[in-house]
Amino acid sequence: MTEGECAKENYFIICKDKSVTNECIRVNKIYDWVMLNTDEIKQVAIPTADLATLQALVEAGHLLEVVGTITAADITTRIVSVVRKNIIIHCKKTEIGCAQILKTVPLTIEVYDQTTCFPDEFTVDNITIHVRSADAISLSNTPVNGNFIFEISICQDVQVETEVKLEVQGKFCEPRKNNLDCGINGCICQKPTFPKQCPDIFPVE
Repeated sequence: MTEGECAKENYFIICKDKSVTNECIRVNKIYDWVMLNTDEIKQVAIPTADLATLQALVEAGHLLEVVGTITAADITTRIVSVVRKNIIIHCKKTEIGCAQILKTVPLTIEVYDQTTCFPDEFTVDNITIHVRSADAISLSNTPVNGNFIFEISICQDVQVETEVKLEVQGKFCEPRKNNLDCGINGCICQKPTFPKQCPDIFPVE
């Protein structure tokens, strides 16, 4: 097979392209990637007016249902600090980095009267967090010392990244030709130009 030709092998098309060269690119390398779950019991204070209404319903024998809703997209996260610690792993002292993450979680609480119908009323910079899912479960359907009690669970994707330089095989891309004639005779667009390459001096083998 000569350069520029393609051959089929195991249903894959293999091409030799003379324009493919070794290029140096700048990307983020992932050094650590972990999925972790945060579980926490939270007490949410009930406003005085609402608490009086709920207490009256409970004393009257009404059956209440408390529902909490958390939307993952509404959760904001921020890396507060990164602390280095030494721990023992496989009988060997190892230095690790511990990130302190601050999460702001909007929680919507709805109370339904099932008896009738309750009316409507590393460094800090190179760690990325993506909240994948979140849930809130009410642990009590009646006020406890003026509070609702919720178990909140948040699943997050944490990555530690930093910039690296890699040598890869690739070629410069160009925009496709516009084959659609819209009937307008305008100026002719020039193809993009790329900086002059210097393969003779970089990279050095």
